[in-house]
Amino acid sequence: MINLHLVRHGHTIWSDTGGVAGRTDIDLSDKGRASVNALAKTFRHEAMATHWFCSPMTRTRETADIIRTVLESTRSYSLPELVFDKRLVELDFGDWEGQTWDEVHQNTPDILAKWGEDWVNRSPPNGETFNEQCNRCQSWLNEWLTSVQQETEASATVISHGGSIRALVCLCLGWDLSDAMTFNVDPASQCWLQCKDPGGPWQIKAINSLRF
Repeated sequence: MINLHLVRHGHTIWSDTGGVAGRTDIDLSDKGRASVNALAKTFRHEAMATHWFCSPMTRTRETADIIRTVLESTRSYSLPELVFDKRLVELDFGDWEGQTWDEVHQNTPDILAKWGEDWVNRSPPNGETFNEQCNRCQSWLNEWLTSVQQETEASATVISHGGSIRALVCLCLGWDLSDAMTFNVDPASQCWLQCKDPGGPWQIKAINSLRF
């Protein structure tokens, strides 16, 4: 059985202001740290992963550190190595990075509207498309599945971002990429996918769950 647990980082210092933070490196807020800690305390033994991956951004690193600290303090064994992979980072919002979404609406309304018409294939100015984000997430997924092809039981906990989690859910389930915004991925939540072998098909066990 193959299990894939996709965990979004916690609430950040920009979450309440609507700051555009794709590739902008920001910290978790105190609220975010508390919610990640609460999520970690719901982890069940059967959900423990054989592989751990993390986006290299500060907010995901901090999320992973909190989760792993909680788990290692309540388990009698060390967790597998945490592997950082830049393919798991959030969408690059280009020139919009560091602005608030309100400012983007005010400063570039026409460009924003055009991007919104086809955000799968169009990018923010000097940013990347969602399709490009999906391609790098697919590259990571293919590599991991190949590495566990001979294993009868394998699982991965992936600490990442809303966009990358949406991409991986769509890719695993064979959904159209435009369906990526039809489900919620809240901060400090997890999506759990499962398949019988690395060739699939995948099934949904949980989407946007605040328990692990």
